Amino acid sequence: MDAVVLAAGAGTRFRRTAAACPKPLYRLFGISLVERAIRVARQAGCRRVLVVTGYQAEAVERAVRAAGRPWVEVVRAEGWARGNGASLLAVRGRVQGPFLLLVADHVMDPDLARQAVAAAQARRDELAAGGALLLVDPRLAQVFDLPEATKVRTAAGGTRVVAIGKELDAFDAVDTGIFVGSPGLLDELAALADAAGLAAGAPGDPGVAGEAGDGAAPETVTLTAGARRLAEKGRLGAVPVTGGWWVDVDDAAALAYARRRLLVHASASGGDGPVARWLNRRLSRPISALLAGAGVGPNGATLLAFATVLAGAAAFAGGLPVLGGLLCQLGSVLDGCDGELARLRLEAQPRGAFLDTVLDRYADAAVVAGLAAGALAAGAGWAATGVAALAAMAGLPLSALMKDRLQLLRAGGAPGGGAGATAGRTRRFDPLRDDPPWLRWLPGNRDGRYFLVFLAGLAGAPLAGLVLLAVVAHLLAVGRVVHAWYSLAPAGD
Repeated sequence: MDAVVLAAGAGTRFRRTAAACPKPLYRLFGISLVERAIRVARQAGCRRVLVVTGYQAEAVERAVRAAGRPWVEVVRAEGWARGNGASLLAVRGRVQGPFLLLVADHVMDPDLARQAVAAAQARRDELAAGGALLLVDPRLAQVFDLPEATKVRTAAGGTRVVAIGKELDAFDAVDTGIFVGSPGLLDELAALADAAGLAAGAPGDPGVAGEAGDGAAPETVTLTAGARRLAEKGRLGAVPVTGGWWVDVDDAAALAYARRRLLVHASASGGDGPVARWLNRRLSRPISALLAGAGVGPNGATLLAFATVLAGAAAFAGGLPVLGGLLCQLGSVLDGCDGELARLRLEAQPRGAFLDTVLDRYADAAVVAGLAAGALAAGAGWAATGVAALAAMAGLPLSALMKDRLQLLRAGGAPGGGAGATAGRTRRFDPLRDDPPWLRWLPGNRDGRYFLVFLAGLAGAPLAGLVLLAVVAHLLAVGRVVHAWYSLAPAGD
């Protein structure tokens, strides 16, 4: 499926209250709004993305083309000032069949776009018959600035739109701005343009070249008007959202809301232990926001966390346990930033996650070595230090290994693992949800272990830190083996 991103509007209210730049180019956590929409479409599985420009077209087009992606195309809408529907008409003849339609100034959970694509596949007959689909949000209490939202009234169990408009008195959902468009929707918009005396793509509006003016001409060809025509013919399907969030970034207040929601969404990894969930995330969120604004990506954060832990290990080895503990805890906080940045900037990649996993194991080994060297320098015996270090080194990798294996088994993995071992994708292993209650609060996951290292550093007791690492790592491993043995037993045993 193709995607169309509308980035043609003047955004007058936004420029008056939030920033002077063209709204599609406003950078939110280091990436522009139009780039965010492109990445959302790509993550939803769209093979080609068409970006429609209008106001300040040359600046927007220059930014979009800078990445040099062959699957992103730019289409200039000469009649953009007549409304977003007139802008969409610029792609008529360039898209064949249904397409995902996003608006650059709508910031959202990427899962909403995936919901729209899934609905397009499930309801392809409606689209083939000239209809379109609109993702609607029935959770009215959660809608930001409800009075300004475009209201929707649905029927047929919430699967069909019968009325749409900002001034609806009776409504049960709102328009999220996410469509699955079709040639039928484009035909309705073309009919509106003809009725308004505006030929599709014709110049002649204020700012037609996309450089001058703010689009002061009345908007006569809008998406809402085209959607209303489809609804009146019974051809506009409704797709109620099943989770996620979105916001139309029209002004400074909406922009602030988008920032907050993005940060909360970014820190909801689902795999945190208690220390990470209630301490580290409170610290990592503002750090991630600063790093994102500075253009640091997730891989950069991974390397920063790794370097910080190495510095902590070196401090322990050099007889500076307090500094070592502080640096290791800081490294633990920074260890959450790479995932947060990947979600904030929509840059999650398997190779980045793989790099993070490998460097985490090296960092763990460095901490054990640093604690051992520090313990020996403080006068601890070779035998006690060696046994504690070996036990810790053997136990530390087990937490991550067992979480991955349990996730695989929960997904229906084959005993031998390997390619094709899982029956499908599953959520990440969550210690506070998937471990038994008697095991959840043991600080044996990485966040808890580094907090113990931090406490050992403050106490100036590196040998005690080694012993604690070994004990909690193996207690967690034994506990998970026992729990898995009984919870994964064959039915009837």
